Amino acid sequence: MCLCVFVVTPIHFSPGDAHRSVEKYQPPRHEVTKAHSCCGALCLCVFVLIAIHLWPAHAYTVLYERQSRYHYIRVIESGNVRTMTFRRKGFDRNQSSMDMSDPLRPCLPYYPLMFSGYLFVPEPRRILVVGLGAGVLSRWSAHYFPEATVESIELDPDVVDVAKKFFGFEETERQRVFTRDARVQIKVFQAQPEKYDIIMLDAFRGGYVPFHLTTKEFFEECRNILSPEGAFVVNLKPGWVIYQYQRRTLASVFPEQYPFGGASGDEVVVALPPVAQASRLHRAKEDLLAAARRLQEERKFSFDLAEVVFQFNSGPGFPAKGLVFTDGHVPANILRQQMENPLGEYRPPQPPLARLAAWLRAYRLPVILSALVLIALAGVSWRRRRSSSCGGSRG
Repeated sequence: MCLCVFVVTPIHFSPGDAHRSVEKYQPPRHEVTKAHSCCGALCLCVFVLIAIHLWPAHAYTVLYERQSRYHYIRVIESGNVRTMTFRRKGFDRNQSSMDMSDPLRPCLPYYPLMFSGYLFVPEPRRILVVGLGAGVLSRWSAHYFPEATVESIELDPDVVDVAKKFFGFEETERQRVFTRDARVQIKVFQAQPEKYDIIMLDAFRGGYVPFHLTTKEFFEECRNILSPEGAFVVNLKPGWVIYQYQRRTLASVFPEQYPFGGASGDEVVVALPPVAQASRLHRAKEDLLAAARRLQEERKFSFDLAEVVFQFNSGPGFPAKGLVFTDGHVPANILRQQMENPLGEYRPPQPPLARLAAWLRAYRLPVILSALVLIALAGVSWRRRRSSSCGGSRG
């Protein structure tokens, strides 16, 4: 951006000025030095503004980016932390994040919350994760529960390839991935006699949840493949307009719900099937805390499961009466607001200079206007001093 400012000063002549000889004005040396300083300061301001504009908003290295059939996938690295993002409308929507030097360290605050389901099912045999991402939840479940079979459903085959190539995810006999739409695969599972003890729903597509994974019919299908004593774990965003509809729709199929978190932007809800309510109805926070400490001692989590219990929200958190999403009725205006909502996004850690540059980029218009005002004031002050010096030398 180039900005040129021309200042035109009117010159007044008296009748006698035509016959008056005017000597050529030679400004004093210190005034010339001030003029050069002003020019240097102006050039420095322009250079800083250009540097701010060109400085990346986040200091990271792009390891991979590709447009797949469903997403624009990027893998970025900041220090030891790698993050898989889906870029949509110019924004990187973070899907998964992993510390490559310590894969069991939680890099996203909602990861420990997703393990709240094990408070209700401490010894699972079959675990299903809907939405693979980088494979963090699947790997953690397989690591901490080696006796269990962990299966995942992922829509995009390129996401599976990226998880294997950049995040070290591996398929084994007890850790499998089904690459297809979740609704289709779960319908296949309904025809099988085996049930799942834990189902984790963590399916986000570039910042929003696909609508067909938010309906009453989908939740009923999940309930059909869940064991009577199992737990359905759902990752939600309380700041999103769709949140209350998701909670209400979920409650129409799973009346008993235990929400955890919410302060970090994510809320994980553990929903129990109606059959299980007789034995676990109204489980108190003290009981959950005791279960967390017992499970922490047995499984040696890299995070404190008791801290998850401290984030338990006992209130309803949503209006009980209102619209319930079905396959035949999901209002388009609500979906549109959900798809455009940028809340709850995690950003990779940034060094101080990158944070400063990001702040300046965010407020670059006020910064530019302030710089121009300061330059204009300095120019006016210098012209006034020059005019007074010129008048004094002529007198």
